[in-house]
Amino acid sequence: MSYSSLHLVKRGRSYYFRRAIPDDLASLLSSREIKISLRTSDAINGKIRARYLSSTLDLAFRDLRQMTTISNDVIRERAKDYFKKRLSQSLEHVFLLPLDKTWDRLAGVGYLQDHEAELRARLAEQNFTPSIQSDALGLLDIANLTPAIKASEAFHYACNAITRAKIEDARILAAQFSGQYDKTLPLDPLFAGIVVTELPPLPGEKPIQLGHTLASAADVFFKFKSKNDWTAKTAADVKRVLALALARIGSERPINSVGIEDVKAVRDALGLLPPNYMKASSNKGISVQEAIDANISGVSLSIKTQDKYFTMFRQFLIWASNEGYIDKVPGAGVKVAGVSKLLAGEQRGPYSLDQLKQIFSSPIYTGHKSTVVRHKPGKLLIRDGKFWVPLIALYSGMRMGEIVQLLASDIKVESDIWYFDVSKGEGKSLKTISSKRRVPIHQLLIKMGFLKYVKSYASNQRLFPEIEKGKDGYHSHNLSKWWGRYSKQVKFKSPKTAFHSFRHNFLDALQQQGLPEYLNKALMGHADKSVHSQYSSGVKVSVLKEAIDKVSFDFDLSHLALEN
Repeated sequence: MSYSSLHLVKRGRSYYFRRAIPDDLASLLSSREIKISLRTSDAINGKIRARYLSSTLDLAFRDLRQMTTISNDVIRERAKDYFKKRLSQSLEHVFLLPLDKTWDRLAGVGYLQDHEAELRARLAEQNFTPSIQSDALGLLDIANLTPAIKASEAFHYACNAITRAKIEDARILAAQFSGQYDKTLPLDPLFAGIVVTELPPLPGEKPIQLGHTLASAADVFFKFKSKNDWTAKTAADVKRVLALALARIGSERPINSVGIEDVKAVRDALGLLPPNYMKASSNKGISVQEAIDANISGVSLSIKTQDKYFTMFRQFLIWASNEGYIDKVPGAGVKVAGVSKLLAGEQRGPYSLDQLKQIFSSPIYTGHKSTVVRHKPGKLLIRDGKFWVPLIALYSGMRMGEIVQLLASDIKVESDIWYFDVSKGEGKSLKTISSKRRVPIHQLLIKMGFLKYVKSYASNQRLFPEIEKGKDGYHSHNLSKWWGRYSKQVKFKSPKTAFHSFRHNFLDALQQQGLPEYLNKALMGHADKSVHSQYSSGVKVSVLKEAIDKVSFDFDLSHLALEN
C-alpha cells in the first residue's frame, strides 16, 4: 500500500498523517484538511498509525454524512419504533414479575416513579446520560460519538426523543404495576396513539406475518412484469433497485407497513451510493451500507440515474397499490432533489432549419471517406442504417429504437400503400401500448429507393443488421453513441438537440398542416384519451398516407433521389 493511499507524508525525519476533508463536509468541520503528527520516524509504525487514523476517519465521515442527511421526521419515526420495543419489553415484566414471590411490587413502582422524575429533570436540563447518548447513536445508526456529532442538531434531537420515550415507558410501567390501566395511554404527543399488546418474540422466534412481506411482493412484481413488459436491461435495473429497497427497508417487513420514511430512505440511499455501484460486478457481496460508508469522496450516482432507479421503485409501489397489496402509494410526493431542474434543462427541441441542411449535406449523404470514417468527405455513399435511420426518423416521426429494430417483414403494403408496421415481436419492444401503429412510408423515402433497399433482405432479416445490440440490450445504444460523435465531428451539435429532435421536427411539420389531433397522435404513437380515441389501427392507412405526405421541409434532398 502506497504512502498516498494511507495519507502518510514524511517531513524531515518525522511522519505525518495528512488527509483532505471531503468538500461536502468541509463546512461542518470548518477546515479543508486534517494534519496530525504521528510522532514517529519509523516507517512501519507510521503506516500502522496512519492506517488506524484513516479507518477512524472513514467512520467519522460516514457518520457526519448520516447526520447531514437524516431528517427530524426520520428520527421521530425511529423513536416511535424504539418506544414500541420498550413497551413490549415492559409488558413482559408486567406478566412475569408478579409470579416472582421475592419481588417487591411497591418498591418497584417507587423506583419507576423516581426514575421518571430523574429523566424529566435531565430532559429539562438537557443533561443526557451515557446510556441515553448510546441509544441516540443507535437511533441515528452512528458508530462513534465524536465532538462534531455530539454538537449536531440531529444528535441533540435524538437524545431528546430517547429521553421522552424512557419517561413514558417508566410512567406507563408504573401505572401497570399499580393496576391503573386508565393511565397507560401515552401522554407525550410524540407517541400519541401507540399501544402495544404483544410480548417481544422469544430468542430465535419470528413474529407471525400476515399478508405479504416486502420481499415476497417484490418477487411477485418482478416475475409478473419481467415476463412480458421489460427488456433484459430494464429487468436487470429493476432487480438492482429492488435489492437496494429490501436492504434499506427490510425484506421481512410487511409491505403494508411501508411508509413515507421508508420511501425517503430508498431515495436517500441512491443519493449516497458511489457511481457504478448498482452495475459493477465487482460490488457483489458489498452491502448498500458498506458501499455508502466506503464512499469517502462523496461523489454519487448522477441525478438522472438516481431518478431512473427511484422511478422504478415507485412503479413497484404503484403496482402494489393497484394489486391490493397496499391501500395507497406511500410518499407519492417524494422526489429526487434537483431532478425537476435537470429535466427542464434536458428538454429537447427540434433541429433548426440550418441544422437540418447541415445534416443532410454532410458526408453520410454526399459521400464519405470509408465505411468507418463517415464524417470526412469521400467518394463512398453507403446506404445502410446510418444513411436511412435519420431520414426515416425525420419523415415518419418514429423513435430511433423503433427504426433500428425493424425487420424486412415489418414493411407492409395495403391498397398499394406501403407502411411501417411498428409492433412487438421476437427481439423487438415498444415504449408504450399506444406505440403500436402503422406509419405510411413518405413519398420522398420511396423516391430515395427505400423499398428497393428493403427487397434486398429476406423477410425475417433485420433491415439494419450492421447496427448491433449495445451492452444495454438495445440496438439503439450503439447508433445513439455514434450519432453523438458524428454531430460533434460535423459540428451540428447543440445543447438542446439530439437524435430525438427529428421526432419534434416531424410533429411540428404535421401540426403546421392543420390536421385533426387524432391523426397526429395516430402517427406519433401517442395515447389519445379524447372523444375520438382512435389509434392508428382504427384509421385507414390511406388517410394516414395523405397526412404524412404533406410533411415537408424547406431544404433540397433531390440529390438522394433514385426514382422519379
